[in-house]
Amino acid sequence: MQTQAIKENKGDSQACPRYKRIRETLLSTPVSLCPERALLVTEYFKKHDNKKEPMVVRRAKALKHILENKKINIYGDELIVGNMGSSRISAIMQPELAGVFMSEELLWISSRKITPFKTPLRERLNLFLKVIPYWMMRNMAFRAFSPHLGAMARYVKEQLNATYYLINEAGGIGHFLPNYEKALKLGLRGYSDKLKGKNGDFCQAAQIACEALSIYAARLAGEAAKLADIEPDSLRALELREIARICRKVPMDPPGTFYEALQALWLIHMAVNLEGLNSAISFGRIDQYLYPFFKADLEAGRITPEKARELLLLFSAKAVEHVFLISERTSQYHGGYLVVQAAIVGGLTEEGEDSTNDLTYIFLDVMEQLGLRDPNYQARIHKDCPESYLRRVVDVARKGGGIPAVFCDEAAIAALTSHGYPISEARNYAVVGCVELALPGKSFFSTDAGLMNLPLCLELALNQGRRFGEKTGLGADTPDPLTMANTDQVVDAFRRQVEFMVKRMVDDLRVMERGNRDYHPTPFSSMLVDGCIESGRDVTAGGAHYNSSGVQGVGLADVADSLAAIEEVVFVQKKYSLPDVIKAVKSNFKDAAVLRSELLKAPKFGNDNPLPDGYANLAAHVFHDALTSHTNTRGGRYVPGFYSVTCHVAFGKR
Repeated sequence: MQTQAIKENKGDSQACPRYKRIRETLLSTPVSLCPERALLVTEYFKKHDNKKEPMVVRRAKALKHILENKKINIYGDELIVGNMGSSRISAIMQPELAGVFMSEELLWISSRKITPFKTPLRERLNLFLKVIPYWMMRNMAFRAFSPHLGAMARYVKEQLNATYYLINEAGGIGHFLPNYEKALKLGLRGYSDKLKGKNGDFCQAAQIACEALSIYAARLAGEAAKLADIEPDSLRALELREIARICRKVPMDPPGTFYEALQALWLIHMAVNLEGLNSAISFGRIDQYLYPFFKADLEAGRITPEKARELLLLFSAKAVEHVFLISERTSQYHGGYLVVQAAIVGGLTEEGEDSTNDLTYIFLDVMEQLGLRDPNYQARIHKDCPESYLRRVVDVARKGGGIPAVFCDEAAIAALTSHGYPISEARNYAVVGCVELALPGKSFFSTDAGLMNLPLCLELALNQGRRFGEKTGLGADTPDPLTMANTDQVVDAFRRQVEFMVKRMVDDLRVMERGNRDYHPTPFSSMLVDGCIESGRDVTAGGAHYNSSGVQGVGLADVADSLAAIEEVVFVQKKYSLPDVIKAVKSNFKDAAVLRSELLKAPKFGNDNPLPDGYANLAAHVFHDALTSHTNTRGGRYVPGFYSVTCHVAFGKR
């Protein structure tokens, strides 16, 4: 039986020589700073920026200018086409967002120690002379704070070396799940038909954005046909003609085959990334919405599992061709060449049944063979998932590389329903970026809006709202540690500092939210999120069905370990006083080696010890309660998340 054969396949790393060649090319290609988008968006706004025209329409026309004029590259061996940047692996610059703040780094960006971007001097000078000056006082963050220049100066100074919190939305809003399933069912023509007759600036802008991508697809088709005419290899010429045929059809019209669906998906995904911030815009439940195309092709004899596997490998390789551009300073917080485009398989259906299918198993083969940083492949599991699926997930995961990341349905669904989301929609969850839960095509959760330094709040709690060694107060006015008679009082001071710092961070976040709404709407992306067409509002203006903003707590384990050490050494064993501990910490334990060793002996989080684990739970709830008491500008709540890696080194050094 076909299904059993697919389940039992263990993948063959040599089964796809075409993918092997593409992978070797990608791994040997340096990441380049691509000036193309920055130059084109600047060119458009310099020539055509009409202040009387709504910003959402101007942004759509800017996207159209980019897609009408960007360079077309179709690389050898490719079957899925569409190039995000002008070079094979491109760092995409958005000067209208935070990219302008990298102006000085253009001088040494090719040789910097952390995540260098190889870029010819001529191209860097082009950016320096033609792009940076135009956006220096027109970038989103500057305009969001204007006319409060004092607040702007304070904000920039703090964020350049973020210590208390880091605001990611200054660079735009990524981290969401477009409704790619609906996009494949309707095609862009289907969206255009829905938009016809609707009044409003947003609907006009979305129409323009649809036209923009149709123009780019036609340009791709023309280039493929031209290359086919001069291609000496007859088999490659046939492939190029098929690419041309497909790009004349999708994404304007709905795909009719698995191959067409993958090509349409990539082009739509590409446009979303070029429109806004190309960070963690994720594919969602990819095995579910692609399965009908695969099943129909398989039953009609148009495809084999091996061919589907090859196409998925080639599709996955496209996701590696872009990264988002970060400064050397910011790379201390967000290390590596990042995009983190999540794609998840398996799990429950909306009705509560297991959803695994033949394509799920093929995706697991792809994960095993891929060996690239993107997509960030993941697998959902639940108590009733098939044993063959669970074994295959474990078999792939044990090979290393961190994929698939495994998510437990029972825990994820409970987390979503506890926040009021309907059970059927919670069962359909997918993951954004690294680990953040979202509802495909219905939510705009901005799941990485900011990150907060939780251990800093404990430091402030132990020094009456001041950093150790500083006289100026930064946080809330909390009691002198001399008066703290137990750990509960330390926790109370910590809670007040968290509440104070969360309020401070939220005030800055709201400025960035309004800035994105007023100066950087994303009509194409918004069209792909349910609720926006119906309401006539961009996602940045609250058009999505569900809105929230996710803020990550950083250093939760450090807070838990510190509180456990204080409890154990100061208030239980009574070996030292709290002022003794604070004095030692202030001096970095100079002449206090014995005290330090006692603190290190205290139980640590993650070892099934109720003391630190309990404090981790308490600190998490403190952060949760502080955040959820605030509402973002899109009408949703701020909600917490916790990262175990991101920002820990940079925040720790501060």
